[in-house]
Amino acid sequence: MMDSGMDSSGSQRWLLKALREASGELHTLLMQALHDDSPQAEQLVEQAWRSEHIAAWQLGHLLFREVDEIPLHDFEWLEQARLPDCYQQLQEFIQIREQLSSVLAMSSEYEWRRSAPHRFQGMRNVESIARDLHRSDLEILNNLRAQLPLQ
Repeated sequence: MMDSGMDSSGSQRWLLKALREASGELHTLLMQALHDDSPQAEQLVEQAWRSEHIAAWQLGHLLFREVDEIPLHDFEWLEQARLPDCYQQLQEFIQIREQLSSVLAMSSEYEWRRSAPHRFQGMRNVESIARDLHRSDLEILNNLRAQLPLQ
């Protein structure tokens, strides 16, 4: 649990560490779940994949464009008809997470606070997007741990 008195740079470091650690564990457990044909494995891979794409989209707009509002990603309001297979989704998840981790690690405190409104999610900043990614990681990890036999 994070200390509520932690300064913003401490909070950023904690989030970066949490995202890096979760990505490795997610990759391992998702591969195991796919290999074991666990229920919901493909759905959880897709959830991780979509979450990563949406976060990358939002961060790209906040950090690299001047926007008055974060535009919606197609995944937020449309069903994509031709999704890659789960193994490709898992590979893309890891690649995007590595890129996001690098971008977040190089971002200044000022950049972590850059914000813009999102139509469905209200005001978003870099830290809130990173926190949502972490929450998504924990949700997927908890589902996987409940499905997979203890090692």
